[in-house]
Amino acid sequence: MKINNKTLRKMLVKDNGFNYNYIYTKEHPTSLVTESYHKFLINLSYVNLDNKYKVIQLTSTLAAEGKTTFLTNMAYLLAQKDKKVLLIDLDLRKPKLHRVFDFPNEQGLTDYLSGNLPLDKVIKPCARNFGPKCVDVIVSGDRTSAVVPILESQKLKDMIDLLKASYDYIILDSPPVIAVADALYISKLADGVLFLIGQKQDAKKAVVKEAIETLRKNQTPIIGICLIQVDFKDSVYGYTYGYQSGYISDEKDDH
Repeated sequence: MKINNKTLRKMLVKDNGFNYNYIYTKEHPTSLVTESYHKFLINLSYVNLDNKYKVIQLTSTLAAEGKTTFLTNMAYLLAQKDKKVLLIDLDLRKPKLHRVFDFPNEQGLTDYLSGNLPLDKVIKPCARNFGPKCVDVIVSGDRTSAVVPILESQKLKDMIDLLKASYDYIILDSPPVIAVADALYISKLADGVLFLIGQKQDAKKAVVKEAIETLRKNQTPIIGICLIQVDFKDSVYGYTYGYQSGYISDEKDDH
């Protein structure tokens, strides 16, 4: 099947908003896009031979660069490889993970941290649209203005440390670097960061460089930089639009 830009937009846009629960790699397992994700995961496995990157944060320069979409497809393919994956929505100001799985944004992270629910009650098991091999999810929970105190809390750090024993990967969805300081606080919870750059977005080279340098000054291990929202025009696969083309690189490289 040949998918043009107009067709793909219909797939991804629903009710005048982004259709986050459409998992492209699930629906098109033989596409060039899905093959790019597989190559990305192979590179990640090489970088992570010693299993030191178990908690991985996803961030970007600006909003709307496709972090949640990338995270969802990444998690889906990891699950198909029999990896046990937990997704945590730490974008407390603009949470999206609950939309991916059609969950209400309740009984989540803030409910656990406030002491209203035990940890086992906020982990939502086996997301239904992932098929028999699924991932677990912790949504952000009730909105709060105390975002920074939550992200800096020892209880959150202890929670992630505890969960590391039960999962192969814990993937943290976080805000962009330039918009707010939240991504920097979250980076302290992660073993490494994947930095995403949306080709279709308006982030200038200087702003992207500023975001990356901000992470590095914060002593954040950047394990990879991925270019996403890439056009695949006139490809032999017959697809004319794709999500991503990425690579994993050592944090010491000059990006």
